[in-house]
Amino acid sequence: MQSNRNGKFPTIRVLVIVASIHALSTLPSFAEQVRIPGTSVSLDSPDGFTLASSFSGLENLQDGSSITVTEFPIEAHSQLLPIFTDLNTAISNFRQQGVLIDRADTYVIGQQKIPALIGSQPIPGGEVGKYLVLYRGDVTVMLTFNVFDPRVLKPSIVEKTILSVRLAPAATLQQKVEGLPFSFRVTAPFRVGDAIGGSTALLPSFEGTDPAGLMPVVIIARSLSAIDPSANLELAARQLLLGTQGFENAEITSTREVEFGGGTAVFLEARAGQRTIAQFARIPPNGRYVRLVAFGETNQLKRVMPAVMEIAGSVAIAR
Repeated sequence: MQSNRNGKFPTIRVLVIVASIHALSTLPSFAEQVRIPGTSVSLDSPDGFTLASSFSGLENLQDGSSITVTEFPIEAHSQLLPIFTDLNTAISNFRQQGVLIDRADTYVIGQQKIPALIGSQPIPGGEVGKYLVLYRGDVTVMLTFNVFDPRVLKPSIVEKTILSVRLAPAATLQQKVEGLPFSFRVTAPFRVGDAIGGSTALLPSFEGTDPAGLMPVVIIARSLSAIDPSANLELAARQLLLGTQGFENAEITSTREVEFGGGTAVFLEARAGQRTIAQFARIPPNGRYVRLVAFGETNQLKRVMPAVMEIAGSVAIAR
């Protein structure tokens, strides 16, 4: 497979869902640099953090804090930079994703200015601190710090980690797909457009861009954090579907139990205006759900649903 580095598929909407520092390579190296598999990123690992098993990045198994690495085509940098450098724009865009941006900052590495956004994300019983940092190398890189305990990830430690980042040549699409925590088979007209964050596969049915969001797309994702595996599966699936951007007020038209990802899952179908979304969702024993969504203009999606069903039937959790 060839790497999709032409930047045609991602849009700001896709980048925010889910966002070249060549001078970095001339700086002194640190003793404990960790290479994040399937990405171009190496960085200093804070104490207590290890390589994550279900996404690209590092995690602290004691308190749940994490540092995720998400890579996009190089052209995405020009789309994301206006968001990262205009606080009002950042507040508006990330609010739609449930992230509350409080302030912006800039870090300097050599001659490079690295923009960052700092805020929080409400969760049941509290909130998670957020640092989102944008880099430009062979690809666009976004680091997200999810801080559950500020005593574990102090601002000084976050800053040291941000400044320690080194960017190597970009991983190929095949390397990124091989690093996903699940496997799948692609069925035409869908193709592998990208693998993001070591946890998500994007399978568009088209070449180029689709600003209207009407052409069918399949997204397969493994959650970054665990939810209660004893939670009501249908209720959790409904919450996931209605949390999908553009389908917050969708009308659920079909619900049934299916086999997906190696176990019992829920299939939901819903409509929002002229678009339909279909979702398969399963919560395995470790609580890190696996989810496949397909969406597009209703008639177009209906025509490709046999291919969607084949892809869904091939999904298997790798770890």
